[in-house]
Amino acid sequence: MISIPVSFLLAAVFFGLGMSVLFWRVLPRLCRVLFVVFFALLCIEAGLVGLRFAHGVVDLIALQRSLPVWIAPSLYLGFAALALPKDTLQRSIVRNGSFAAFLSLAMLLPVQVPGFVDGLIALSFALYTVLLVRLWAGGPDRLSQAPTGQARFLHRLLAVAILIMLATIATDVWIALLFTRQMPETASLVISYASLAFIITALGVAVFVARQGVPRRKSEKKEPANADNKALADKARQVLIEQNLYRDPAMTLTRFARRTGVPDRDLSIAINEVAGINVSQFVNQVRLEEAARLLTETDEPVTRIHEQVGFLTRSNFYREFRRQFGDAPGAFRKKAQPSSEIRSR
Repeated sequence: MISIPVSFLLAAVFFGLGMSVLFWRVLPRLCRVLFVVFFALLCIEAGLVGLRFAHGVVDLIALQRSLPVWIAPSLYLGFAALALPKDTLQRSIVRNGSFAAFLSLAMLLPVQVPGFVDGLIALSFALYTVLLVRLWAGGPDRLSQAPTGQARFLHRLLAVAILIMLATIATDVWIALLFTRQMPETASLVISYASLAFIITALGVAVFVARQGVPRRKSEKKEPANADNKALADKARQVLIEQNLYRDPAMTLTRFARRTGVPDRDLSIAINEVAGINVSQFVNQVRLEEAARLLTETDEPVTRIHEQVGFLTRSNFYREFRRQFGDAPGAFRKKAQPSSEIRSR
């Protein structure tokens, strides 16, 4: 049988993930703060669960049972920070914080209904799962405050978060039913195995984040774009190149749209209709085209070119370049400049 102190290991994993997010500077500052709060709450919750079931510490049960109603809002707000302007996000933080505080106070009421507290927790998780699904349904371009090069990846990460929320709801309902039926030992075992499953999932997410390997979808055949959207997409490409916006790895959809002189949604619709891809992919396409030009026309090392065109990491640049052109940058350069001896790394 797996020992319940696995919860402490889970707490350590959450602590590590929180520290990683803190230094993931590609994300907006407030977004990082919210995700750090999320992982800090998870870390504390896992530690309290371990103390309760492994060492019989019951003095902190009230805190341990109230934390989940803060965990779900903090996860939602972390992703909302990638979609909402700063002033709107601040109002959302106040509203959702007030809701979490209300649920926490409601847990202190002397209600003698079995499963009352668990019901409040389930309500919180269900509500914020719905909000996350609504955010995800808007597509990568809904994450307008995210760097354009990361929007597609973060959209995938949002989908993973939704799946984890659904698994958490199912697990919590199961555990609550076991306690209702006076089966604490079985509930402890379920908590232990669930903690182990979450450790594996958390480590898997960490690997997923580290790799950032998001496959490009083939665009479906579309009807010809109207003249206005084609003109807007052409203008957007021109703005990217002439103002060197593509060089900024932290550029967001909102800033791109502002420079182009149109609302976020109009720019997103035009690019999707004309190019058959989202704004993040559109910007990366321009970056790759500029990289190909530099490889063909200059002697700049590949390691410098990937930074000049706005890619954060060499591995991501190589992966996207090969996906776009079929060759690694060095091989592409040799084919484009067969008689030149140029450094390619």
